[in-house]
Amino acid sequence: MNHWHVEDPVDTLVLDEGAIAVEVPASWGAEVSHQLRSAGPLGPILAIPGPRLRWLFLARPDPEPEPRHVPPPDVRYWRGPRHIPAARSRWVVPPAGALPPVGAVRCAIRTVRRLR
Repeated sequence: MNHWHVEDPVDTLVLDEGAIAVEVPASWGAEVSHQLRSAGPLGPILAIPGPRLRWLFLARPDPEPEPRHVPPPDVRYWRGPRHIPAARSRWVVPPAGALPPVGAVRCAIRTVRRLR
């Protein structure tokens, strides 16, 4: 069961309790998705235009309590329940299959930041 859905027309991403979306600048998106795919399942990714294009990686919470984590300045975590504005968005990776744990997304972001 998904803990999120996109309202039709695609203008809002709705996260239910227990769902997480990780926002990264689109300039990092392809590298983060490549790193994530190398580590395991790649979940849905939504591209949201705006003053700056951003990608939202949908994830599930880690089974263990989250370690204290301070995200990089350009990264944002959205936890459900929440409505995220997503006007004119498009799927970079359409929904299908399992969601990766948020820890895997966090690890992919750290790897990309080290490589930059």
